[in-house]
Amino acid sequence: MVFLKNSTLAIATIAIAITVMPAISAIATLNRPHVTKAQNKSKDLVAANVTSQPIQLPDTGAQNDSWSCGPNSAARILRYYGHDVNYATVRAATDKKLFLPQKFRNPLNNQWIEVRTGTPPQTLQQVMQRWEGNRVKKSPQTSFNRLINLVRSGKPAIALVRVGGLTIPYVGAIPYLHWIAVTGANPQSQQIYYTDTNSQTYSLSYKDFQTMWNLGLDQDVSTAIANVLKSNGVEARTIVWVDK
Repeated sequence: MVFLKNSTLAIATIAIAITVMPAISAIATLNRPHVTKAQNKSKDLVAANVTSQPIQLPDTGAQNDSWSCGPNSAARILRYYGHDVNYATVRAATDKKLFLPQKFRNPLNNQWIEVRTGTPPQTLQQVMQRWEGNRVKKSPQTSFNRLINLVRSGKPAIALVRVGGLTIPYVGAIPYLHWIAVTGANPQSQQIYYTDTNSQTYSLSYKDFQTMWNLGLDQDVSTAIANVLKSNGVEARTIVWVDK
């Protein structure tokens, strides 16, 4: 009990994209049917140019660590717009912040747990602005229709989604958050298409995607942890994209 009281504040300093090592992989959690990729080079947000086919993003390398899903997705978007970058390049340009404590002992099994944070939305935007300047936009609380219009007009968007969580007694759930590159939407089949950080393309139903995109911070997450997340720019329905 003493540990739980003393560690509540420390755990609440965890900001975003939490991964517990060893832990459930965010990529493994997003185990969805593979869909066929299709190219779409339209750049204008004009209704006449929309398509139901997913955008084919360049493969810039699969994620190989516990924190850089944001830079990984950003590299694909930047290469899509013609920049000579890869996953390693964008990851190296990202300010990796690890909030203390990096490890704490689980009182339930006495094992050490390593906690790492990923890339906050504003940091991801700033990293991408090194290549695309003010054309890189960040939008929290985005309407679903706006996201659909963006991707169907040839503008892929990096979305922050929830892929699970770690529930700690007396503390609440610590959400596992993950960046993915949304590449298309099909209103007829009600499917969202995205490229994950393992370089594979998947689909989700509109309903399942929106549930993950809404993050659920007001449901099972403690007020203290939810407030820290929000202070680091973590909000429901957040996207980062290039308005070009």
